[in-house]
Formats: sequence, C-alpha cells, structure tokens
Amino acid sequence: MANGLIIPGVQVTVVKEVLPQQLAPSGVLGLIGFTERIEQTDQGQPKVTRAGSWPRYVEALGRASAYSLPEARQALDNGVAELVISPLPESAGATARVAVPGDDAQAKAFRALLDKAVREATAAADEAKRKLDATKKDSAVGSDALKEAEAHHVAAKARLEGATAAQKAGSDVSNDNAGFTLRARAPGPWANGLVVQVSYRESLEPSVSFDLKVLRRVAGREEVLELYRGQTLATCAATMRASAFVKVDETKALGWPRAAEYTLAGGQDASAADYAAALERLRDEADVDMVLAAVQDFSDLTRVARVYGSVISHCDALSDECRGRVGFGQVPRTGSLEAHAQLANNLVSDRFVLVAPNGVVGAVAGMVGSLPYFQSPTFKRLSGLAELPPLSTEEQKALLRGNVVPVALERGRGTIVLRGLTTDGDQINVRRVADRAVRMLKMVGDLFIGLLNNADGRTALKQKLVESLVQMEKDGALVPSTDGKDPAFKVEVYSSQADFAQGIVRVNMAVRPVRAIDYIYATITVQV
Repeated sequence: MANGLIIPGVQVTVVKEVLPQQLAPSGVLGLIGFTERIEQTDQGQPKVTRAGSWPRYVEALGRASAYSLPEARQALDNGVAELVISPLPESAGATARVAVPGDDAQAKAFRALLDKAVREATAAADEAKRKLDATKKDSAVGSDALKEAEAHHVAAKARLEGATAAQKAGSDVSNDNAGFTLRARAPGPWANGLVVQVSYRESLEPSVSFDLKVLRRVAGREEVLELYRGQTLATCAATMRASAFVKVDETKALGWPRAAEYTLAGGQDASAADYAAALERLRDEADVDMVLAAVQDFSDLTRVARVYGSVISHCDALSDECRGRVGFGQVPRTGSLEAHAQLANNLVSDRFVLVAPNGVVGAVAGMVGSLPYFQSPTFKRLSGLAELPPLSTEEQKALLRGNVVPVALERGRGTIVLRGLTTDGDQINVRRVADRAVRMLKMVGDLFIGLLNNADGRTALKQKLVESLVQMEKDGALVPSTDGKDPAFKVEVYSSQADFAQGIVRVNMAVRPVRAIDYIYATITVQV
C-alpha cells in the first residue's frame, strides 16, 4: 500500500524500450594526400575535411586538389558515400618550382613608356592649369565654365600623380634579369611538368603587358588550366594569389619576365612518417570504414610498402576498437607483373586491397563504397576513368594469382573490376560483413553498459543482438550453410560467477557472411 494505490483503480508504469541507434552508412572513405588548401585547427595543425560532393570538395580544398589528389574525383564519380580528407601538411613534401628570368629589354621599354606617360601627364596638367587661370581672369565666363575648368585641372593633377607613382614603382623594380619564381600551390610530384607560358603583346593602353598561361601536358594531350591576360609587375603578384595552381614567390626581387615556356620541377612526395601522421588524424572519425593513402611517387617501392604497411597497421589497430577498416593501394606505373605480385605478397592482409593498373584505385574504392556492405565488387562497372592500358588474359591471371585486383576493359561490359579480393586472397565483402557485425555488437553492447547483470539483462542483450543479426540475414548479408544444417548466426550470452563479481558479461557470436559467385563450373553431357 505504501507504494501502491490508496483508492481502488489502475496504475500504469511506462518503461522505455532500449532501442539501438542506426549504424553509420557504410562506404565512408578516409583519404590522405596533398591539397591546395588546408583547413587548420586552432593549434595550427591540419584539420580533417569532409566532402560529400565534388562542388563541396573544390570549395573547401581548391581546384588544384583535383590534380594533387585525383582519387577524390574518381571516388565521388563512382558513388562513395562521403570523403573524409586528412591532408598532408605543406612541409611534408617538396614543392615544384620554376625560375623565370627577367628581360632587360622589356624593362627598358616599360620604363620608357612610364617616362613618356609622366611627360604627357605633366604637359596636360600645365595646360589645364593655364586654362583654369585664364578662365578665372575672364569676367565674362559663367560659373559652369569655371567649374568645368576646375574639374579638368583636378583630373589632370590626378593623372600626373598616378603616372609619377607608376614611374617610381617602375624605377624600384630590379632589371638585372631578376624575373620571378613561380611555385605550385600544393606540394608533391603532381606539379612536375606543369608548364607556364609567358608571352608579350602591345595592349590597348600605353604600357607593356604580358600574358601568363598555365598548362598541363599528359600523354601528349594539352590542357589549359588558367589564362591571365594583360599582366604587369604591379598586377602579376596579386593575380597569382588568386591562381589555383601557381603563385609568385614574393620573397625574391621581381623583374619583367622573358617570353618563353617554363616547366615546373622539383616536387617530391611526403615521407612514410608523414602519411602515418595523417592516418592518425582519421582515428577519431568513427564512421570511416575504408582508407586510401594517395601515394604520388612510386620510384622507391620500399617507401611505398612502408606507407601501405602503415595503412594496414591503422586498420588492424582500429579493428581492436570495433571500428574495422579496409585499406586500398595501387601498383606502380611501371614494373613487371612479378614486381606487382611481390608488392602484394609483402602486404598480405585481410584488410588491404592492391589494385592494378596505376591510376584507378580511387574509382575502385568509390565503387566499393557505393555498394551495400555485403555486395562484392567483382564484375562491377567503373566510371570516370580515362583510357586504360590493356591487360591480356595472361596478365590478368598473373595479377589474380598474386592477389592483385585487376581493372580491365571488357567488350560489352565497359571498365570493370575482374575480382574483388584482399591481398590474403579473400573476398572484400566478407571482410566488410564481419566488420559490420562487430560494429553492430559494439553499438548494441554500449546500450547495456551500466544496466543490471541479471538474467533479465542478459536475456535482453541477447534478444537485441539476435534482432540485429536477423535483420542482417534478411538483408542478405548473412546466410545459413549450403546444406541448411547450420544457421546464419549463433549467439550466446552468459556470465560465470567470477565474471559476475567483476561486472563482466560475455558474448560468443558466430556469423556466416555471404560470399559472391566468382566461378561457375558446368558439365554438359551430350547424349547420342
């Protein structure tokens, strides 16, 4: 009676059911590489940036990032759920540069024009002053004419002041073949070979100006990235601040550039330690389930193996925290099939995928991210790729025997992934299903931390796990054995007396991930 009703009636107590949250969508790609712009924390450290679309990516990181990190566009074109970019700092790699020598002839011509402009402005100012004085002395002149004469005088004085200032600025410019130095907006080898053309023309105004054109030449094709017309030394530095690809090194003396074509060089990739530090910044991004280190320089395979080894270590470490990830990498642009297979053999893991040929890994990761987590990428089509080097049947077999994922152009199918497998030879989707089950168990288990360790609590935990696993089975991610004798999953929840004393509940869970059909063996009997 003390805790119940006094007057006969009904008392209702509402108990809120424990409902697990929805898991984050699969297919979130963590991307490491150089970008044009770097968002920074309050402490001045590189900051992780998220982009779910190409406009957002360009807006946040700049147009040059399309070239310094081409995997981003490939992944978005192939439907990745979201990009989480951890940029390498500008100090991580060397920046491509080019020294543009000065042209004394152009400097002299420029100064001559400035001197001429000062002489003409001086004469115009004197003439306006003479007319103003004459107008003031003429008593028959009206107020409107006087105002007009005064306005002409003011305009002439302003023109003279501007010409004099330009003459002084021109005299301060170093002419002894100083020129200027251009450097790429983002470090790394991507800018090696970037071309800047300098050409002169007579502008409509009485001054010398030059045009700057930024080009990119790849495989015999030329792409005009930017064009700036009518530049002078006064405008060049400011214009290049707005450029997405190159900028003027303003710490050096400026001089009129010599008309010619200049190629940027000297860009270098980041070290393995720099990539590892950028990977570490992805640790707290809980929804990331794929990782790609966008290595640019493949000349040192030992360094490349260290970078990809860091990716594998990162994925393994987070799997211990119930946030398993799958890493992606690619083979070098050159090298034998045996070298590619050896690289895969040095990176054996059920959490790493090595893709061939070079230049398609972003598309593969994006396509995997667009699929439901239990679907295999085998024979799935890729989009947004340029012409690929052909792979013969024997080359495809050699890559597959080395557990390298081949991407090939198939007649009637387009560009496809021949088989989606990790470097230990297992299917990618099997690993992703297992990781999904682990994340689900962690999410459900977190809801029961702090609740009572009694029969009802353990039963409720088991029911919630079974509920989630049944949903995975309905989705097609988990399947029973082919003979139907074993179920798609098994769950056991218990606590021994020793566990009970320490507040421990143990869960044993077995799941059978669905596998893709990679091969079909058929026997046809011809009856006579």
